[in-house]
Amino acid sequence: MKHARPQSFPACPATVAVLVAAALAAVAPAAYARNVRLMESVADTTRVSRVHDILGNLDLRFGGDSARGGDVVRRDVVVKGVGTTKLHEVGDDARVRPSDHDLCARAFEDAITQLAFAARGARATAIVGVISNYEGKVFDDPDHFECHVGALKAAVTLRAQLVRGPVGVPVISPPTPMAPPPAPIPLPPAPADDAQPHATFQPLPPAPAPAPN
Repeated sequence: MKHARPQSFPACPATVAVLVAAALAAVAPAAYARNVRLMESVADTTRVSRVHDILGNLDLRFGGDSARGGDVVRRDVVVKGVGTTKLHEVGDDARVRPSDHDLCARAFEDAITQLAFAARGARATAIVGVISNYEGKVFDDPDHFECHVGALKAAVTLRAQLVRGPVGVPVISPPTPMAPPPAPIPLPPAPADDAQPHATFQPLPPAPAPAPN
């Protein structure tokens, strides 16, 4: 008895498209779910970015304590900076993905650009009390900011106070002044050789000659 062999039917293009889309949908969440939390140095990131040029004559101070003093013109300004793998709208930067630190630097630069724009619009002279505020969670550090990096971009959320006028600094007691050292006592100058005092004694007169016998 002969067994009937199963017949193969050509796959429908629509079915293939659905299968491919389902496979991509299964892979995409794993690729885009990346969320790495980094604590980046403010000084180092400022040095490798265009932050100095963006700020111009605006003063920038991180840490909640730096908000003391000055006339606040806008309070609790929140900005979200985004750094992507593309510097331009068209085309990739390179075939190699930028490092997480590079993406954080781009996101930091974007956030500072927004703060500088807001400060100039409010006629502020300083951006102070800057803290990280990712999804409403505060990270307060005068030397570091919080950055979250995904597969294709990084995000930096900052909250700041915009002030006008001089900015106060934490009060530090001045050092106790020290008494000046006593002035040196001047010594009399040594007499010169020709200024040595002369002898005060007189030479004895010569003895008289003996009388003749």
